[in-house]
Amino acid sequence: MSEREFEITIGADGRVQVHVQGYKGKGCLEAVKLFESIVGEILEQRATSEMYEPEEFVQYHVEQHH
Repeated sequence: MSEREFEITIGADGRVQVHVQGYKGKGCLEAVKLFESIVGEILEQRATSEMYEPEEFVQYHVEQHH
């Protein structure tokens, strides 16, 4: 799994820019929703090439031995 990164820039005018990196497919949209709930309405959104890559599916297998 790749590392997820969030670059947050707050301009002098108070505008917040969030650059999300490391998500393949539309998983980044869920991360952006979190930031939207914190900073407010999204005025503009631009997709990177990662958004158009096949999504990563993570499966966990947990075994417990006694």
